[in-house]
Amino acid sequence: MKKSLHTLLKLTNFELERLSKLLFTLMGLTLLINLVGYVYTPMQHMGKINEYIAQNSATPQQALDTFGRFSFYDVTQTLWIAGPIAIGVSGLLFYAVFIWYREWFGKNTFAYRLLMLPVSRMTLYFSKLITLFFGIFTLIATQMISLFIGYPIVSAIIESTYSAEIGLMESLRMNFLFIYLFPLEPGYFLVINGIGMILLLVLFTVILMERSFAVKGILLGIGYAVCSLSIVLFPLSLPDLLKNNYILYDSELMIIEIVLITIVGAVSLLLSRHLINKKITV
Repeated sequence: MKKSLHTLLKLTNFELERLSKLLFTLMGLTLLINLVGYVYTPMQHMGKINEYIAQNSATPQQALDTFGRFSFYDVTQTLWIAGPIAIGVSGLLFYAVFIWYREWFGKNTFAYRLLMLPVSRMTLYFSKLITLFFGIFTLIATQMISLFIGYPIVSAIIESTYSAEIGLMESLRMNFLFIYLFPLEPGYFLVINGIGMILLLVLFTVILMERSFAVKGILLGIGYAVCSLSIVLFPLSLPDLLKNNYILYDSELMIIEIVLITIVGAVSLLLSRHLINKKITV
């Protein structure tokens, strides 16, 4: 047990070192693009107000009636904030595939050396899974830190006359993206992260199917992925399908989702264990 844990930590550290360049790049892009948004968006708003007042000899109240009050929520609605999140998600999804396939690149495939290590092959599997989740939560933490930095910047640029008295946390709660992305609502946060974990487990299973059965494995993998995600997402679509938003209480929906996530996750792990141990040979 102790030896397996030590090997898991070594493999995870090895994977983290390989991820580090991409992760630091995504973190840098997030902070840089966000910073531009924190400065450009409120300055653009103030520029419109000042131009309106100058051209129309208007009073501040007339400008306020025309453009309305500005809050940090308006900044969070722009691509300067949403864009880096989309880039981060896309980057890590790409890496979730690349983290497996790069092992087979080249003539002397590194995958065979890894699979021949005198440890359980699932140790290799879990090291890759832990690495991806480390990357996900690192980007979430980076975005949270960025927002705490951006709030006083925006507040300093927008004159108090034109500023809406909305705090940082209230601004984040008004944006549905951050309700799911950050632990503002623990229930939603756990469900979304559970679905994220299932997505990775299913993706790993699909990749191992392709590695095990080639073209046939691709078809099997696509079918498995569609079935798995349909099972997990079906309860969330029930209110829309039945046109009844009160068919399930939030607590009931959460319990159903947790059960389904657990089942799909367990099946994916068992399938992956079978494939990596029995079907992928060296």
